[in-house]
Amino acid sequence: MQLTDLKHAVPDVGAKSHADKIKLFGWYLHVHKGIAHFSPSDIRTCYEALHLAAPASFGGYLDNLLKRKELLRNGSRYCLENRVREAFDQQYGDRGITIQVFQLLLNLPAKISNLAERIYLDEALICYKNEAFRAAVVMTWNLAYHHLCSHVLACHLAQFNNRWTIVYPAHHKRSTKSIARIDDFAEELKESEVIEICTSAGIITKDVRKILTEKLGRRNSAAHPSSVTIGQLQAEEFIDDLIKNVVLKLS
Repeated sequence: MQLTDLKHAVPDVGAKSHADKIKLFGWYLHVHKGIAHFSPSDIRTCYEALHLAAPASFGGYLDNLLKRKELLRNGSRYCLENRVREAFDQQYGDRGITIQVFQLLLNLPAKISNLAERIYLDEALICYKNEAFRAAVVMTWNLAYHHLCSHVLACHLAQFNNRWTIVYPAHHKRSTKSIARIDDFAEELKESEVIEICTSAGIITKDVRKILTEKLGRRNSAAHPSSVTIGQLQAEEFIDDLIKNVVLKLS
């Protein structure tokens, strides 16, 4: 983990007190830099790397942490007391997927020109940051599904419309229907039907169909009252899979 990754994993780091920042940076130096005992200059380097205003002197803060037995001294260097380090391990340790998901969401705007998709992305990121994981799942699905429909409109519209008459002939009994604009998908077809037509037309692979079908079921569980738990881990896997295998591949 790099310091910039730490900032994404702990988005409120700038608002923390200097004492809390010192402990957080101490944990980072222990775990991710392999430094057994850190110096005040090591802590200052962390502040500078993240463009955070540092106190004129760390002495008073370090002394208070020593008195509270949250730090231990070894000559002129320091280390976190074990219980403090374990608390940080539990909260931020082994969360590579969290950092990866943040990076995926934060880097997407440069790759998405569609305004509606940018709005869905912004809302998904807000929900995820605020631990509204059910809402994050719903908004990420909206982003991925809108991206799929936009991809059909831009690249495979004739192919999609032709295959629609074959996959769902009953839809066309009175007259032959066709998709011409983004709103037509919602008005004429279920999401599951769009996925099936895209698969049959070769617009998406069977592997992508499998991902979309499974994620649609998860979205339905998240969007409707149910006993299904949607926690951080479930939301992260959902976001990671859809963005990597749908949004970024269908471009």
